[in-house]
Amino acid sequence: MMKKYIVTVIGISWLVTGIVFLNPETALNNFSVIMLIPLIITMIFNKADNKKSRNDISILKRPFNLKAMVFSCLYPIFFILTCGFLAVLFTQGVIHLPAKPVTWIVTILVTIFIGLFSALGEEYGWRGYLLPNLTKQYGKKKAVVITGLVWALYHIPTVYLVARLTGLGNPLLVCVVQAGVVFLSNFAFSYCYYLSGSVIPVIIYHSIWNTFNTALLGNLYTGKAGIIDGNIFLINGEGVLGLLLAIVPLVFFWRKYDNGMEREK
Repeated sequence: MMKKYIVTVIGISWLVTGIVFLNPETALNNFSVIMLIPLIITMIFNKADNKKSRNDISILKRPFNLKAMVFSCLYPIFFILTCGFLAVLFTQGVIHLPAKPVTWIVTILVTIFIGLFSALGEEYGWRGYLLPNLTKQYGKKKAVVITGLVWALYHIPTVYLVARLTGLGNPLLVCVVQAGVVFLSNFAFSYCYYLSGSVIPVIIYHSIWNTFNTALLGNLYTGKAGIIDGNIFLINGEGVLGLLLAIVPLVFFWRKYDNGMEREK
């Protein structure tokens, strides 16, 4: 079933991406629709699974704990702030503080809330369905690696085509680096899921990441600068600096999977 799910969700995602980018003039405004595909495909597969097992427990109703929630809020902020600090430290970025800091903060909070719905589109599939089902079949380490590969593959055509449109950098290089970041970031996302066995904290994590990363370090998809102005491909959390920084905590997360943890107490 998982092989069919992976082939289906990747195949449809790539097909829709191709259709969206047939019109370059509207592609950048419409490509976010691709984030809904994992949700739709997962709902279909999950319904089929529930009929077979006669188990109708909703993915979103699984309980979560405080530790998972704290991690989901603090880790992405810490990671992105570290990227920003290193960018400024090594003179690769210049800080331009917002003219109205309070308005900026309010905008960030509102955007995070709105972003929960788009994050749901991906996380309902990746950490809500794919990761737990792969964990049952293969154990945590293999499940995390496979989920990361699927997540990276899902992003490849969108990132490549966006890079071609925006001229942010060599499309192939941007695509490879971003796919690497997605794969490595999956270890932290999966850890967040395993802390409670719930996808809710991971959805919050995803929305905070998307919002804070673009606000502070710029938008890799549109080329719009953030508070720290520099080469977005270089300093962004989904760029070169993010790729290098994401390697650092891998040993910590990998050891956690060694503990046979389904929920960390």
